[in-house]
Amino acid sequence: LCGAVAAQDVPQIGMGAATPAKNLFGSVTAPASLAARAIGSYARGCLAGGVALPINGPGWQVMRLSRNRNWGHPRLLAYLERLAKDVRSIGWPGLLIGDIAQPRGGPMITGHASHQIGLDADIWLTPMPNRLLTPQEREEMTAISMLRDPLNVDLHLWRPAHTRLIKLAASYREVERIFVHPAIKQVLCDQAGRDRAWLRKVRPW
Repeated sequence: LCGAVAAQDVPQIGMGAATPAKNLFGSVTAPASLAARAIGSYARGCLAGGVALPINGPGWQVMRLSRNRNWGHPRLLAYLERLAKDVRSIGWPGLLIGDIAQPRGGPMITGHASHQIGLDADIWLTPMPNRLLTPQEREEMTAISMLRDPLNVDLHLWRPAHTRLIKLAASYREVERIFVHPAIKQVLCDQAGRDRAWLRKVRPW
């Protein structure tokens, strides 16, 4: 349905019957010209009618441009654009956005088992700088780890704004779940206060 293996679209990479699906999907550089549709499940599916999130926008910058993984279902991209606008109200300067999906979704050559249907997005806990990052910086810059050790968050780095960011991201009706490190989930539970309903969407991973 996603047309990931149409001969006219895929570079000649030895497309025999034994070619792994991740190589086929990973080699396609354009979306399937179909109505937008997420097909299958997060870790076993593909994407029709994918749309690319612009690499720069009002309130976001896309990282790791060489991966060509800034494609998603239009509804996900609408959510990301809305979130990028709304984060300013909680004192967050903007979003650094990592992997979303490949042009036609599907399995990736490296990295995620999920992100296959254009409905997943990685959002860094590093605030967006107040300048435009260069392509090289987007490839080489690393996200700041919030962990002091494998079991604990570094409270010298974690700020109330981090909690507000995840709470805001979880607050939209269309969000199903948000994955965070188990130590981060513990801090969120500690800092949530009386309004705790949003925590059910935040899953330790």
